[in-house]
Amino acid sequence: MRIAIVVDYSLDLIGGAQRAVLNQAAVLTGAGHHVLLIGPRPRGAAAALPPGVSTLWTAGPVLPLLGLPLVADDHGLRDRLRHRMRVERIDAVHLHSELGHAAAARAAARRLGLPVVQTVHTAYWPDVPAPLRPATRALLTRLAGAEPVRTGHPLLDRTLAAADAADVVVSPSAHQAADLVRLGVPDPVVVPNCDPSGAVATPLPGGPALRVAWIGRCVPEKRLLPFLRGVALARRRLPADSLRVTVAGDGVLLPVARALHAGAPGLLLAGRLERPAVQRLIEASHLSALTSHGFDNQPMTVVESVRAGRGVLHTDPRLAEGMDPALLTATPDAEGIADLLVALALDPARVRRSAERAQAAAALFSPQAHLAALLPLLAGTARLAA
Repeated sequence: MRIAIVVDYSLDLIGGAQRAVLNQAAVLTGAGHHVLLIGPRPRGAAAALPPGVSTLWTAGPVLPLLGLPLVADDHGLRDRLRHRMRVERIDAVHLHSELGHAAAARAAARRLGLPVVQTVHTAYWPDVPAPLRPATRALLTRLAGAEPVRTGHPLLDRTLAAADAADVVVSPSAHQAADLVRLGVPDPVVVPNCDPSGAVATPLPGGPALRVAWIGRCVPEKRLLPFLRGVALARRRLPADSLRVTVAGDGVLLPVARALHAGAPGLLLAGRLERPAVQRLIEASHLSALTSHGFDNQPMTVVESVRAGRGVLHTDPRLAEGMDPALLTATPDAEGIADLLVALALDPARVRRSAERAQAAAALFSPQAHLAALLPLLAGTARLAA
């Protein structure tokens, strides 16, 4: 097939949606399909694009602090996308976002009679304070057109409007799919994210210390600070050098974490790491930690850790795909995180069993499983459009 993949987010930034887009492009091209990737021009990530991917980049201003490119849906962008889709003989359009690029690509697809598949990467947007909602809605309207007010949350309303306009809606997780149904989106299809790196389970590291990797954006929704408080509580209850933690990621809370936990024994705040270094970190750890609660759909940390044969300590009982219930904290707070870290540090057999369960679940996130679920959706909608 010949597929246009569309994203509004900068590929220079750390984010699950960006990684899911690049992984999907790699899986499709690796299986012999043609991919046209449409989005804002990256400044430093172009070299990391999968080989064989065709690109159409746009340029525009970037929203300060958030790093969100502000490219609006207009007739010029629609014409440009429609021309490129026609030249590359695109069969189907797969949207991974809801803003200007996605709106323009959807309009271009409709003019060409092409089907549109929409992956919803999050229905769990952070709250927008009431005084900022009118300005946020006005900005989103300028970028991608007006949408009905359904929930009062401008970002969630944008997500729901984009889902309504698609032929097929994809959710990477079952729990988000169920929430989309409750919000009025009929029949979303669950297609888990994938990892095309070819990672295989490696032996757990040796030594007496439990090694834990926390990987993600250092923002409030990911709950880095409660995790680090839990680490500090656990360390007080454990023998010296029983717990070593590495945090990989960047964001507004990284300087705060460094100020609060500078010099803590066994703790490394590594900052942003490129993907090969992240993979090495996972392999050098006994397990990963994901400490968001009520926010995540299907984090790529889970996908990459499970594919490497590592369990994921987590605090959100709704996360299910690839997750080991034995690594769910009893409570999501620092005390619950500390309790589980202590139990795992004192019971290496429990850690080994979790790694074995991760290996058994790894096929869920394989390229083969992703293609088997996605291609019938793309091909089926293309036949309907024809």
